Amino acid sequence: MSNRHRIRQSPFRAVPAPAWLLMLALGAVTLHAQSAVPVIPVPFSVTQESGALRVANGAVISYPTGDGFAKFDALHLAALLQKTRGLQLVPESSHDAHSTALIVLTRVTTHPRSSNPDESYFLEVTPRRITISAAGNAGLYYGTVTLWQMLTTGPRTGPVSLHCVRIEDAPQFRWRGLMLDSARHMQSIAYIRQLIDRMSLEKLNVLHWHLTDDQGWRLEIKRYPRLTQVGAWRELRTPDLTMTAAEKRSHRYGGYYTQAEVRALVGYAAQRNVMIVPEIEMPGHASAALATYPQFGSSPNPLSTPANEYGIFPNLYNLNDATFSFLENVLTEVMQLFPSPYIHIGGDEAIKNQWQASPAIQAKMKQLGLPNEDALQSYFVKRIDTFLRAHGRRTVGWDEILQGGLAPDAVVMSWHGAQGGIDAARLGHDAVLTPVRPLYFNYRQSTAADEAPGRFALNTLKNVYDFNPEPASLTPEQCRHILGVQANLWTEYVITDDRVDWMLYPRMAALAEIAWSAPANRDWNSFLARLVDEMRRYQALGIHFDPAAFRVRIDEVLTPDQRHVTVSLGNQAGFGVVRYTTDNSAVTSSSPVYEKPLTLALPTRLRAAAFNGAEIPGSSVDRDLNELSVRRRYSQQMKLCSDDPAIAMEPDPPQRNRPVVLANYFKPCWIYRDAELTGIGKIAAGVLPLPYVFRDRNTNLPPLGDPRTPNGELNIHLDTCSGTVVASLPFPSAQSHPGVTSLQTSFPAVQGRHDLCVTTARPQLNPLWVVDWIQLVPDATKDREPDEHLRRTVGST
Repeated sequence: MSNRHRIRQSPFRAVPAPAWLLMLALGAVTLHAQSAVPVIPVPFSVTQESGALRVANGAVISYPTGDGFAKFDALHLAALLQKTRGLQLVPESSHDAHSTALIVLTRVTTHPRSSNPDESYFLEVTPRRITISAAGNAGLYYGTVTLWQMLTTGPRTGPVSLHCVRIEDAPQFRWRGLMLDSARHMQSIAYIRQLIDRMSLEKLNVLHWHLTDDQGWRLEIKRYPRLTQVGAWRELRTPDLTMTAAEKRSHRYGGYYTQAEVRALVGYAAQRNVMIVPEIEMPGHASAALATYPQFGSSPNPLSTPANEYGIFPNLYNLNDATFSFLENVLTEVMQLFPSPYIHIGGDEAIKNQWQASPAIQAKMKQLGLPNEDALQSYFVKRIDTFLRAHGRRTVGWDEILQGGLAPDAVVMSWHGAQGGIDAARLGHDAVLTPVRPLYFNYRQSTAADEAPGRFALNTLKNVYDFNPEPASLTPEQCRHILGVQANLWTEYVITDDRVDWMLYPRMAALAEIAWSAPANRDWNSFLARLVDEMRRYQALGIHFDPAAFRVRIDEVLTPDQRHVTVSLGNQAGFGVVRYTTDNSAVTSSSPVYEKPLTLALPTRLRAAAFNGAEIPGSSVDRDLNELSVRRRYSQQMKLCSDDPAIAMEPDPPQRNRPVVLANYFKPCWIYRDAELTGIGKIAAGVLPLPYVFRDRNTNLPPLGDPRTPNGELNIHLDTCSGTVVASLPFPSAQSHPGVTSLQTSFPAVQGRHDLCVTTARPQLNPLWVVDWIQLVPDATKDREPDEHLRRTVGST
């Protein structure tokens, strides 16, 4: 296995005092790393020196002759600069360690102040040249990444002038990871290659690849071809209840990755110093496999297809020798594809009902002398661990593998907060911290009306940045067992590649900094300033990032005369200077600065953007404030009557305009807060039928209400959800109205401000009718179409 696949101990030790005294004697100034070079993640040590160096077209990048890794790095750097800045540099090999090239990549035998020589590097800019030196392949690559960021700060084209500087750098943690769920929704191989590229550009080095689950088996296993012939395909649920069984079978979702594709991807990742760790789930999350080979299951009622719902299923592998042989044969092929020293086996959310109900499994538990089913899962994990260790691999599992006792060399991935990792470290086991809050990236980043699908709660950019991967309750010796930190992206509701981008970025930048940079070097405000340039790099690389942290939020309140609005502007991060216009002109760096709430006459076109010198990417908004728009609320702007369980969802497969709706799927109910109802003559709603695809541990069906019409209706209550129904809008047929449908009805005369509670009543579980928007229509405009000329509001917290 090449050095590019290895993960080793990381940070630099402190530089001895005599070295710093020498630097001062030479006139060098050591700066806070985050203020000296605008890169992400912030380096370990930065020393500013006198002078500058200009880099222009034709500059030579020299690499040692015969060093294939250094050659790749030089070519990669040249290609990045060509793509993101238009600079054309020339990679050349050289036998001379003292090459006259402008940029020199060179090897050193050791880094005396680093305990992680493979990932460490030195980068020095002098008035004559730039030198990047490293002992390991990863370190040399990361040095070129830092230089690329330095050369793509500020203006996007033309030559660059760099201040002279010396950087010493190495990571705080050796595991800097991302989990990608390809089981619920697949991503293309082309996209995963791009993702690996982008991970490496922020010095993330582990792609944990979730390849199997209840909803799909995504990896070709040649010994068991039915795993992908059957287990890779599920019927998509549909809100159209008129579909025949044959039509439903044709309405399938799925696919898988061939072994040839996987081998090529693993090699591609290795060149970029990213190790791919595969996950094969067991003993639970196994419905797709057990639908294919039911003899390995624990239920007397065999499955026929993978799950087409989301939730926690009771389907577990049994403990027969034939089942372990099946799993070992699968893992043998997995190990042939993935050279990673780690193999993830899941181990989470294994509901033991089937084991408890099976006489054969209960007899097995008694034979083994085990007290309960948790101990039986521990036996299961240890048996698989023994097999993996015999093949030179280490078991990784979610923190449930702590229950009933842990295999000797297993690594715990702590997702129920950090406590599982703390417990494992105290027991002498290695752990990776990946807590739901804030490192589950399937949670939303903001409450913006155009936010992507995701879990209801927010894991904001600042939530991620504020996470400390070094638990204060551990001793220094125990902290050595914390291998690192990882974010997870589950894809139940993240359907397409561009949605994956949106959920990952820019939170990946925050993850990269907490994983790489020493706590003393991290600073939130400095990070935001550096992130502005990083987001410009995202734009150059074609990354569809979520701008919620910087995008201007518009909050408006209708004045008592109903002819004006009071508008407040700001952004989630509280960063930059907000500028605006109200005269239809574009916002520029000379536009008025927002200082206090604005009172604007209706109608007004309000444009705003945040500036940090230049305009911050993604921060601009353009809002038509008129009699209708100020009275419209989207589902993500309304309060849910209950936020557990709540999801922001879109149709699957996506529809043309990709409406994203926020709803409690168990009890759909929204509250339009503080609505001014004086003069309202009509109410309208945009409604959308979604398939009911949710499964909960309890078997209680959600309340359906008391429908009075064939398809059910949307009811508007005054003040409270048990208050008077002031309007009712019957749902149409889901078959003939698959997208967002506008419903409207008259509204009784009501004076003053009131809450409106919006509830549904429907005759059956499927379809799930949800609200996209609610529109109050004044008498003066009630003859206009309610959805005419309205842009989706962009407001976020």
